[in-house]
Amino acid sequence: MRLIVELPDRPGSLGQVTTLLGRLGVDIHELRVLSRDGAVATDEFTVSVPGPVIERSLPTLLEEIPGVRAAAIVDA
Repeated sequence: MRLIVELPDRPGSLGQVTTLLGRLGVDIHELRVLSRDGAVATDEFTVSVPGPVIERSLPTLLEEIPGVRAAAIVDA
């Protein structure tokens, strides 16, 4: 699965996202920075998700992090 996430372009933001993914049991295979403009970074994660409940709730959980928006979730 691929996740496209917009997050604040500041130290610690990516760490918050990856920490949440790790706590949920999501395995990150690849991370690409698609863009950054000094205010917002857009990152693409290729991940394995441990089950359908996590998959369905992932956007909501990510968006509980201040400034984070799940822009797209696509089955790879």
